[in-house]
Amino acid sequence: MIDTPRDPIRLALPSKGQLHEGAMDLLKTAGYKVRRLSDRQYEASIVGHSRFHVVFMRPTDIAIQAQEGRCHLGVTGLDVFAEHAADSNAAVVVAPDLGYGGCRLTVAVPESWIDVSHVLDLVDLTTEFKASGRGFRVSTKYPALTRRFFRKHGIFHYQLIHSEGALELHPSLGISDVIVDLTSSGTTLKDNRLREIEGGTVLESTASLVGHARSLAQLAREGGTGSLARLLDAIDGVRAADQRVLVEVVGRNAGDASDPAAHAAEILKARAGRQIAAGPVELETGEPGWRITAILPAAELAGCRRPLLEQGASRIVGTPARLVYDADAESTFDALVERLGKLPG
Repeated sequence: MIDTPRDPIRLALPSKGQLHEGAMDLLKTAGYKVRRLSDRQYEASIVGHSRFHVVFMRPTDIAIQAQEGRCHLGVTGLDVFAEHAADSNAAVVVAPDLGYGGCRLTVAVPESWIDVSHVLDLVDLTTEFKASGRGFRVSTKYPALTRRFFRKHGIFHYQLIHSEGALELHPSLGISDVIVDLTSSGTTLKDNRLREIEGGTVLESTASLVGHARSLAQLAREGGTGSLARLLDAIDGVRAADQRVLVEVVGRNAGDASDPAAHAAEILKARAGRQIAAGPVELETGEPGWRITAILPAAELAGCRRPLLEQGASRIVGTPARLVYDADAESTFDALVERLGKLPG
């Protein structure tokens, strides 16, 4: 058990796959570059943050180790955490959405089942199976979540088949009748002649930051300048900056009575621009001009080009934002401190 607040902070990361790559990119952007000497090495350090000790594990093991207190923090799928650790107050979700790894856990049935379009249709279907002496079989990697979901919808007559293999093959091979599995685009389901049903989404999942409640409570006592707060603040900044650019627009004053800077500001505002600030500048030619800065969704910048040029803009620069902090944005650290204070024990 990790007890001393000044002990190294153990951070568990997925050892491979999309969850691994996304975590490494997120931490690097936040200023926490992971130094790993070899892909076969299961421990690493973070450049400039010697207190952090990184270990690489399977996502399932990360959820379990965070619950048992062998790791302070870990990155895993929300689906994995919900399956293995959500019922215990020992572990908490620190940040439920790290901005990547989005998918959903869903019920999928054979395409040929034209009379089954809603999850409630399974109530009658499973009852019919039982009455005819047949077992209704459900393949899944998530037995706890599946039981909870079926119980919620009044589905009780079924047999769970827990498997870690390619579940999409199970109905066609006669291993099961339906599956409960993860999907993002639905393409794999369709390729295997399966389809989702209405109301059949068990859980919306994404890459999440989870942790051991008791250990995090100790770290939180270090306050807003402590290692935990600085890491969470950095992640907040990266998430807020996601797909946004810092825009600088410089232009000439119009010869008439119009206010081109004000019009340019309205153009940026109409394109979801925020933190818009304008002021006078002296151009390179010595003429008086104006300058505007704003935070803008990157996808909106191209649509601003021509309207801004029409207002006399001479230069438009969009720089990818690395970290963004808005005064009214929620702090993950502050929210965590509040939640930890409400946990029993």
